[in-house]
Amino acid sequence: MLHFYSGQVRRFLTQFMRILNNFSVETGRGKDDQIALRPVPVVYGDATRQVANIIRQNSENALNYAPKIACYIRELNYDRERMQNPYHVEKQHLKERDVLEDGTYSNKLGAGYTVEKVMPSPFRLEVTADIYSSNTDQKLQIMEQILYLFNPDFEIQKSDNYIDWTSLSYVELTGITFSSRTIPVGADTEIDVATMTFSMPIWLSPPIKVSKLGVIQKIIMSIYDDDGGINKGLISGPLISQSFITPNNFGLLVTGNQLRLLGTTGVNVKSGGDGFQTGANDPGLADPFETFGPPVNWKVLLDQYGKVRNGTSQIRLTQPTGNEIVGTIATTPLDDTILLYTIDSDTIPANTLTAVKKIINPTTFAPGTPANGDRYLIIDEIGDSTATQQSSTWGSLVASVGDIIQYNSSESRWQKVFDASNPDSTLHYVTNSNTGIQYRFNGTEWVKSYEGIYTAGNWTIVLDGGFVGNDDATGQDATTP
Repeated sequence: MLHFYSGQVRRFLTQFMRILNNFSVETGRGKDDQIALRPVPVVYGDATRQVANIIRQNSENALNYAPKIACYIRELNYDRERMQNPYHVEKQHLKERDVLEDGTYSNKLGAGYTVEKVMPSPFRLEVTADIYSSNTDQKLQIMEQILYLFNPDFEIQKSDNYIDWTSLSYVELTGITFSSRTIPVGADTEIDVATMTFSMPIWLSPPIKVSKLGVIQKIIMSIYDDDGGINKGLISGPLISQSFITPNNFGLLVTGNQLRLLGTTGVNVKSGGDGFQTGANDPGLADPFETFGPPVNWKVLLDQYGKVRNGTSQIRLTQPTGNEIVGTIATTPLDDTILLYTIDSDTIPANTLTAVKKIINPTTFAPGTPANGDRYLIIDEIGDSTATQQSSTWGSLVASVGDIIQYNSSESRWQKVFDASNPDSTLHYVTNSNTGIQYRFNGTEWVKSYEGIYTAGNWTIVLDGGFVGNDDATGQDATTP
């Protein structure tokens, strides 16, 4: 369970102590015949020897200070009589005012939120107030100022949040002990203590969930058949109709730690002079990214949803398996067409194959003295299935581009452990231990596991990174670009 603390009991106790604050007692008259008043301080602490020592200012030579009021919690019990449905959840839809860049509010509507509140737990807070006085007259002055307030109770409010359904409560006087002698202060100076007990019915609330109203991501018209059962054909098979709605139909290009928006105009990226080379290695081959046009300023899209919080806002990439890769984003002042992308390693797909030491060209690479289990992913052919001669490095091994080979020390030979020309139906992932980069086999070749093009509807912006600032509140703001 995630830690949370909002000081709810503390706020009720603070409000109670404010009730007893700003009282005073008469100490006589001055030379101008004006009544002299002494304020009565209010402190938190029970009647222990430590409190008594503080009253003496940590010295046996100091006179006791009186008058004084000390408050402390005596009991905190569950109030079963006020218990209501503990599973009740109330939802409220709210709109805030738009906030300008200088932090002031405008006259326009801002973001919308959905607030989910769970039924709070009822408790009864029992509080004691000890009145320290040096004589009976002091005690009577203080008690007279306090007692008339509780007729029969005194209402308090712990917060001014209008959606807080637990802010109001009341304080009820339940008992008075007029005099007690519990503080060991000696025989020469006597402090009289009057004890007043109070009861407060309070509520303790769990954190509320605040969700920012965003753009509808998916609409399923119906998943039921004529008999009222779930139509399995719509779930497990192809949908009758399916469409993704994306502003401007932007695609997303992921390369390394950079994200770029891709438009739909057929402009050659490589001829644009931006130095963005992500296509085929052979200049004579077509660049698979060139039909998407030049890079687009991210503000064109982000201004439709809100502001990016560097290191908190997210972009989520939908993989062919349906899983999502999550990473935080940050803007860079050097280029408005780029977002910096930091992958959450826990969301990267798990490897299906044992990691390889390197990606090598077997015609130029020499493994030296291999150890048992050494694995390499090759980018060129080894051997010839029709030839009988052996290579001094690879022996009689025959392998093709994209295969993974492994050394077997018990047989003193290299073996092919993954055949790229005849793969199984499993979506395979493998990591290059030399670089730490993970690769995915797409059926014909190895590509970086999450890099590439994500078309409209296959990536998601979460501007708030899953959290919004509010008291004891968490929520997600997910929008599909």
